[in-house]
Parts: sequence; C-alpha cells; structure tokens
Amino acid sequence: MNKLQTYTSTGIKLLHHPKAVEKFKKGIGSPISLQMAPTSVCNLRCKFCSNTNREKHEQLQASRIYLLVKKLREYGLKTIEWTGGGDPTMYPPINRLIEFCHSLGLEQGFITNGILLKENVTAKALKYLKWIRVSMNSLDYVDRVELPEIPESCTLGFSYVHNTMTDEHTLNRLETHVMRYTPKYVRVVPNCQCTAEQQNKNNATLSKLVQKWGPPYFYQPKEFERPDKCYWGYFKPFVLHDGYVYPCSSVVLNSDSGRYFHEKYRWCKIEDFPSLYAKKVKSFDTVNCDHCVFTGQNKMLIDLSYSGGMENFV
Repeated sequence: MNKLQTYTSTGIKLLHHPKAVEKFKKGIGSPISLQMAPTSVCNLRCKFCSNTNREKHEQLQASRIYLLVKKLREYGLKTIEWTGGGDPTMYPPINRLIEFCHSLGLEQGFITNGILLKENVTAKALKYLKWIRVSMNSLDYVDRVELPEIPESCTLGFSYVHNTMTDEHTLNRLETHVMRYTPKYVRVVPNCQCTAEQQNKNNATLSKLVQKWGPPYFYQPKEFERPDKCYWGYFKPFVLHDGYVYPCSSVVLNSDSGRYFHEKYRWCKIEDFPSLYAKKVKSFDTVNCDHCVFTGQNKMLIDLSYSGGMENFV
C-alpha cells in the first residue's frame, strides 16, 4: 500500500470522483472535502506553527457551521476534516457537530495534538470518525500523550513536523508512542517556515532519513510553487474560525502572510460560499501564492479540463 497516496491530500484522489471532474470540465465546481478549523484556541504554542500570529480566542459560531455543512451536502459534499487552528478538541460544540455531520452521512476526519482528545471528545463521537491524525509534535512540549481507545472502524495515524526542537530524546519518545498505540502510519513532514531552496534541501535530507526508519514511518515532501491558476478550493475549501472561506490551507505559508490567514487571501464569507457552486468556476488570484503546496492538484485540474479531441488515444 502506498501510504503517501492513501493518507495525504494528493490530487490523484480526485480521479476517484469522475462526476466532479466532468462537472468541472463544464465550468462547475463540486465540494468533495471540507476542511473546518472552528477555533483559534490551542493548548500549545509550537514554534513552527504556520498560524502562530492568529488571535488566540476566536470561536466560530456553531450555527454558521450547521448551515454551511447542510448546504454543501446538498451540493455533493462527502467528507469533513476537523482541523486547526487552534485545536478542535478545544471547541466546545465539537461533539454535537460530529454527531450532526454523521447524521448527514458525511465521513469525518480529525486532526489534533492529542493532549485533550481523551478528555474532550466523547466515545460516541469517536465512533463517527473515519480517521484521527495526531500531531505528535506535542512531544516537543510534553513527555507523554494519553490517547483514548480508538474504535476499530477508525484509522489512527501520527504526524510529526521535523523542526528545530527535534532531537534524539523526542524521537525516542515518539517511537515509544508508536509501539504503544500502533498507528497505521507515521507521517513525517518538513518545517514549512523556510524558503523554497531550503525546502528542497529539507526534502532531500529528510526523505533519506525517514526511509531508514522503515514502516510505519513515511515522508511527505512539501514543495513550493506558485500555480498559474487555482481551482482547488472548489473541491477542498478551507473554513477558518474568523468566518471566512479560503481557497486552501497553504495560503498561510506564503511569504507575505505574516504567519496567519491574512485577509488578502479571503475568498468569501461562509454564508456566501455555497452560492459559488451555482456559478461558473473562476480562478483565485495566485499572484502572491509563492508557497503553494497544491500546485500539482491545480495543474491536474487544468489538464483534465483541456479537450483536444484525442483523449481516447491513451
């Protein structure tokens, strides 16, 4: 099994949604997976956090999430990812929202640092999650993470950002947690707070390092490239606790973002977002998107939309 293709947001997955692709060829978008960051509150202050300069007290009103999810479901939404952030375990209505999304038939994923997962997310809500990804960078700050019993129907995975605080002691504790909780995978990624040149070096060095560690570890490279056009948000929009929709989660990485979701990257208010699916798709302005990590997906969309009359000659 290719863990990179299975457990990361790669553009290849879009090929499993031929109806959405066909609609896009006609100029109409289709929501497939919604990323929802409902709170800016977090119990950690990770040095590498791309959203570190956010306000630390914002909570998106649950009523706004209910209305958005319900409307997007009508347009074909299939999944929702609860993410940061903040940390979604610190969002008070999280359990009833997970139950609500389950009632709509949505598959759900959950990204967290794990520290309050056992305390703040109910066993009932856990049963409604398709997967949980725990950011084990919590071990940069605490000695131990106590996770709840994960239902067999839920895939547990770990993620770790290799950063300036990474040392042998932390990696040993990470391995201890891997042995204890037996996650399906441990994704290692580079710290994205760097230049494109430095990132290329990170990818070359870390990919070799993680390969030596063997399963269940795998390395996910992060590459920066400004896309000519951007349509990815129609398929995987990102909703932030400030009440706005962004074309993707990587806008926070751009060199002029100030390490927060800058207002220049706002797409629209969440109440206005569903109406975009009744209009012809329009590329988001990418002039400032120098650290985009979804350029590959956008290139594929552009290629799929092109028709030269020779498509059957594969």
